[in-house]
Amino acid sequence: METHYSQLSDHLYVHHGYVNIGILRDGNCALLIDPSGASLQTTLSELGITQVEQILYTHHHRDSAAGFSIPENARVGVPAAEVQWFSEVETFWDDPKYRWHLYNCHPHNLMLANSIHVTDTYAEGTQFRWGPASIKVLDTPGHTDGSVTYLVDIDGQRFAFSGDLIYDKGKIWELYSLQKGQQTTDYHGFLGARDELKESLEKVRKSSPTALIPTHGVVMRNPDAAIDKLFDNLDHCYDKYVSISALRHYFPKLFTEFEGRDDHMPIREGKPPPDFLRHFGTTWLIISENREAFVMDCGSPNIIKQIQQLQADGEISKVTQFWVTHYHDDHVNATLEFQETFPCETIADAIVAKVITNPKAFRLPCISPTVTRVDRATCDGDSWQWNEFTMTAYHFPGQTYYHGGLLVEGHGVRMFFAGDSFTMAGIDDYCSGNRNLLGKDVGYEKCLRLIQELKPTHIFNCHVDPAFDFTDEEIAFMLDTLAKREKCYTDLFPWDHANYGMDDQWVRCYPYEQEVAPCGTAQLRVEVTNHSSEPRTVTAQPILPETWSIEVDPAETTIPPKAEGSIQFSIAIPKNGLVSFEQGEAQGPRPTAEEEGRKRTIIPVEITYNDTPLGQFREAIFVLTGG
Repeated sequence: METHYSQLSDHLYVHHGYVNIGILRDGNCALLIDPSGASLQTTLSELGITQVEQILYTHHHRDSAAGFSIPENARVGVPAAEVQWFSEVETFWDDPKYRWHLYNCHPHNLMLANSIHVTDTYAEGTQFRWGPASIKVLDTPGHTDGSVTYLVDIDGQRFAFSGDLIYDKGKIWELYSLQKGQQTTDYHGFLGARDELKESLEKVRKSSPTALIPTHGVVMRNPDAAIDKLFDNLDHCYDKYVSISALRHYFPKLFTEFEGRDDHMPIREGKPPPDFLRHFGTTWLIISENREAFVMDCGSPNIIKQIQQLQADGEISKVTQFWVTHYHDDHVNATLEFQETFPCETIADAIVAKVITNPKAFRLPCISPTVTRVDRATCDGDSWQWNEFTMTAYHFPGQTYYHGGLLVEGHGVRMFFAGDSFTMAGIDDYCSGNRNLLGKDVGYEKCLRLIQELKPTHIFNCHVDPAFDFTDEEIAFMLDTLAKREKCYTDLFPWDHANYGMDDQWVRCYPYEQEVAPCGTAQLRVEVTNHSSEPRTVTAQPILPETWSIEVDPAETTIPPKAEGSIQFSIAIPKNGLVSFEQGEAQGPRPTAEEEGRKRTIIPVEITYNDTPLGQFREAIFVLTGG
């Protein structure tokens, strides 16, 4: 890869690689800020730097803190609030709470594959000198909970190395790191860290820097204008989210500042469901004239008990079909027990079925380790008769991309079971990790067009007792708002489409987690969604333990516009099968025998997208068995 660097003052340079890397130079010695990527070494050599004395990291994300070989004697300083994610990162990868039932997004999974040796920690107000520079630390959370900014006074100027608080004038690198709960869990906190981000940027602004140097982005010589524009864009984007948000139904107190807005969609009144339906928890149940039951979702053993009580009371005879709307744990946690108790046919949308039959292959919000048997995987428009009702299944990428919808016709009504995709207040897109894509024929645009076409008399949400519907005017308003969102969110990111900044699964590894045996061969596929209107080329390179091998490395493919593509790797596992720590990735003392024998191996994947290097952008987990 061609390397580039720029000189900001007599003693300060910035290497522009995966990220912007600060280089403070004093003769042949250097202090580095956010070093990552092997190409940095070329710049250091060109500058005549032979000794790296000190390293500072603004935050713990792997794409800005991995891939550079840290010299053995260099001091390494990190934010005090994030030291665990540098020096003990295995506590993240080995803890099930960071793997399953994910309702909190902090820390984000963009973690180092292996720990590094840390010598210093920094917090608000820390000051120190290095060579000709004076350095002050500001706590600036937002992009991560423990991010810091380094104010570097050098050559009569002040430079703020601000991490990923801002990318450029009015822009941020991505949105999903700002998912954070305020009165609720992170899961319900779309753009929830925006106020924290603003406070941090105001703190940086008040320090009067000459320039902002972001980790991802461009050097900003007019910090005030860059920050003001970002605040305007964030406020506008958030308003377009709130105006049709389903969360207004669940948590109205979160949105009191928006009350009375005539440019926001009013919240609908509910309507009573037909008397042949029952609702328990997240489960809807249809009772036919012959007393057979059709059940949708089972997130708790209590649902099973309630169905058994209906049998005992004579309201139903038996359960004959079971439909799973989507993979979230509060809908599938008890499916195994349900299937053992009621041996009926299980049906799910084909895209949902991929997740619930093999949850280890995915890393998604609210994911459950429960494996669900699926007897019939449906495609768009598949229809069948269940007693007096006609059932028609659809892929329904609303609340999550991995979601199905079911139209049920009978008894003079057209009922649409939308999972968790709508409430009377609008669309349920309050978790960016759910892959709520923007654009024509995807995400909620696709869902609303389907509702517009089907014209159901009743829409059902798994968490809401009343049924509801939408008027033609309300559907048109939601569609118009989504079109406006596509534009304003595209303006918020340095990409040619909003989905790159909103969809943290546009690059993903499949399977995300798999078991591998010594002397075996593992298959790993890197899947990429091209959200652009033109073809895009992607290059992928798994970063393997040094004793493992791969057939093709790196590999490249070109993906058509608005399509998905993939790159397949065959990885040979050596006889001993043990983790061999990558040189430059784990620094300081060599790992202990216990560490060397860890069976959970994290494989980062370096991605280059359309000639833009993204660093160790995604990862897969290999669990070693036997040996």
